[in-house]
Amino acid sequence: MANAKTIRWIAALVGVALLAALGYAVLRLRGAPDMEIRRAEDTGGAGPRVSFSVSGDSEEFEQQRAEEAAIAEDTPEGRLVLAARNGDLDRLRELLGEGVSVDAAESRNGHRALHQAARANHAAAVELLLEAGADLEGRDGKGETSLMKAGMGAAADAGRLLLEAGAEVGARSEPDGTTALTALAGGAAMRRLGGGNAVDPSVAEAELELARMLFERGADPNLYTGDSPVKVLVVTQNEELLALFVEHGAHIAADPQLAMIAALMPGRVGELLQQAMANAPPNADEPAPPEPPDNR
Repeated sequence: MANAKTIRWIAALVGVALLAALGYAVLRLRGAPDMEIRRAEDTGGAGPRVSFSVSGDSEEFEQQRAEEAAIAEDTPEGRLVLAARNGDLDRLRELLGEGVSVDAAESRNGHRALHQAARANHAAAVELLLEAGADLEGRDGKGETSLMKAGMGAAADAGRLLLEAGAEVGARSEPDGTTALTALAGGAAMRRLGGGNAVDPSVAEAELELARMLFERGADPNLYTGDSPVKVLVVTQNEELLALFVEHGAHIAADPQLAMIAALMPGRVGELLQQAMANAPPNADEPAPPEPPDNR
């Protein structure tokens, strides 16, 4: 009969595998997750000590990203979008002066100028496009808004301008249900995948700065479709951003995978998951269903 220590180790490994697989699915990567498991004896800790990283087929993934980022540069609309992505203010003014619509979507992937300027954190380009009348809530080819793009890119300067202009914090993509917050969590995880969880300190601070701005304007960390953003933050051991989500009410109601991890994971991440469990509203059997997208 297996002893308690063996059972605990099996539970830990199963929990980590489930969590890594779920986080991997959320990020829509390709290939198999890679996990590193370390025993307590190797780390000097008590109980199961677990660390893991998630990575995929980098070549296939990069090809997919390149295809999604492609622009129809042989069209006026594509040239406007490219100028916005590059932060080329003179070219933007020139093309707008020639009559290219500020909200034009290029034909290959449906990119718009404001989305690309926001994603790349070109604040001056964002200002120029907003002054030209760009639609704050306009959707790109993936059904996402400019604020969601700023979230994905940890574009704090651009995000601030969009929020000051009145961008809708709780807007959700169609049909995936992405919000600016879930995009921020996903982008933060993407930057850490395969890199030993390391990220440039200035980028990490920008992630936190933008998250604070979103929370100050009422962003709901529990508004999502599918898996919680908490999962990808746990997978990449992003303690600071996870702490901010939990501080603002993120909970893991009715999530057996995260509940198992909360019971087994040592350290700060385990503590934060325990707090997320405590954040669950009374008698919550499952996360609240997301509101339908506003199609006005």
